[in-house]
Amino acid sequence: MALDPSRTQLLVIDFQERLFGAMAPLARERARKAADNLIFTARELGVPVDFTEQYPQGLGRTLPELGAVDPFEKMAFAATDEAGFAARLTRPHVVLCGMEAHICVAHTAVGLRARGLEVTVAWDACVSRRDEDAQVGMDWVRARGGEILSSETLMFGWLGRAEGALFKAVSKRIR
Repeated sequence: MALDPSRTQLLVIDFQERLFGAMAPLARERARKAADNLIFTARELGVPVDFTEQYPQGLGRTLPELGAVDPFEKMAFAATDEAGFAARLTRPHVVLCGMEAHICVAHTAVGLRARGLEVTVAWDACVSRRDEDAQVGMDWVRARGGEILSSETLMFGWLGRAEGALFKAVSKRIR
């Protein structure tokens, strides 16, 4: 899969306040920072960014610092199993990040692959309560034809060249 921003959309899954608090502090901060960098880069490049929220009445809303706009509320673990979600799919390649990696992220990724879409998961922008569960989720996505990349691989792949103001801004953000 080429990392072409004109063919890609970013899906940020369930980065919600109460769920975030249940994650290990170092892992959740790594994932939040990587997700924030992906969102920034995507928006700067005109890549559509969409958000989901799993049962927001119980798990809270998306972390405010991520700037969610019109999040898609769901009860199904796979967003693809929720009525109305398909209308949000606007491009053939979906990049995913979020919580929990082995549940909502992995189930959504597998659902997207089953619908014939290209899928890439930014592993470092995902988190589960246990690292082992996150790894199993990533293995499952890979076995179903999805790619697993780092957020930096994705961002620099979208940029394509080491030049310009956005390259400098992204480089500064990842330090």
